[in-house]
Amino acid sequence: MNEQIEKDLKDRPQIGVGVLFARANKVFLAKRQGSHGALSWGFAGGHLELGESLEQCARREAFEELGVSISNISFLCVSNVIEYGRHYVDIEFLGEIGNQEPVIMEPHSFSSLGWFDVNELPSPLFRPAEYAIDSYLTGQTYHHGA
Repeated sequence: MNEQIEKDLKDRPQIGVGVLFARANKVFLAKRQGSHGALSWGFAGGHLELGESLEQCARREAFEELGVSISNISFLCVSNVIEYGRHYVDIEFLGEIGNQEPVIMEPHSFSSLGWFDVNELPSPLFRPAEYAIDSYLTGQTYHHGA
């Protein structure tokens, strides 16, 4: 890739995809580390890869990061996230994992994890997770960001 193309790509928003798991008024969260938003609480997600569908990305990230397979997946929201010195167009899904329990598969990405009551969430929340949980609770499907 030539230098101008690399510069142009760095000057554009990236595409992030994440997936929220919910059960009985609780959501699954893991504490991020080693990346933007470190020490905030979020969930499985990452960059959309070339040739990958949004759903494929969500399923891949959930399996790679938390060792779970998603049975059903549905669109939750899209957000314009300008935080942590970065700019992302972020697409979040709601995923069903049945009785599977997520585990940390990438210790460089997450430290703690658990299921949290939607009325007693840890803080700080990773901004995309905050938007996704708001969408889960309110049905709002677009967050314009800052």
